[in-house]
Amino acid sequence: MIELNEYSVPDQVSFAEALELTRSAITEYGGMMSNKDAAEKLGYKVKDPKAISGYIYRKFDDICAYGLMTRERGGLRATETAVKALDPYDPRKATEGKANAIKQMPLVNKAFTAWNGEIPIETAFPAKLAELITLSWQDAQKYSPLVRKLFIEVFPYIQVVKTNESSNSDSGSSAKGETIQKVVGTGSAELKGIMNVVPVLGELRTEEYGILKLKDTVSLKIAVTMLQNLIDKMEEKRQSEEKK
Repeated sequence: MIELNEYSVPDQVSFAEALELTRSAITEYGGMMSNKDAAEKLGYKVKDPKAISGYIYRKFDDICAYGLMTRERGGLRATETAVKALDPYDPRKATEGKANAIKQMPLVNKAFTAWNGEIPIETAFPAKLAELITLSWQDAQKYSPLVRKLFIEVFPYIQVVKTNESSNSDSGSSAKGETIQKVVGTGSAELKGIMNVVPVLGELRTEEYGILKLKDTVSLKIAVTMLQNLIDKMEEKRQSEEKK
């Protein structure tokens, strides 16, 4: 966890990793996981719970920063928001739960609202971050890669809910068809395509983000971001498995 003025930013654990640990806590431990079990789920061998390092506890703090778990004596407890976010039977509730958890992060909520869900390009990001939270130029440059990576991961969860709410309110209205061209690439793997679209394409369903209604350029761009994130995670997993 790093501190940027009054804002805390997770720097050791991704939201996806925090979700998986929380899922284990709910499905395997009834919502309350001991520090020892949590450390082992993160890949550390722990013989004595009293000997857990400060580095591992910092990872616990990151997990709690996402609004999914709280630190309690001897362990971590899943929040009510986390239970909704991981509902296996109601995709809509799960999607909203993930978004609500993320919006509990003050910096994420502030940036999403100020930028209307749009993430500045890499070269412009330091200046935008410095302006947003009155950060020194040096710190903005230093921490922008970390903060931008966080926003790229978590913004889509909020965008899905916002877009779906807009779709519901706009149901029945007409819109013009558009042609979107987008190339998505990651490492050696590439997803290339041209999408010729018309109003109300349907839905994009993923276990990670839930259901996104596709109806305009905004929702299509969100879908591309979601797919890019999933491709990146698959590539990271592949590289990790190759190293074993």
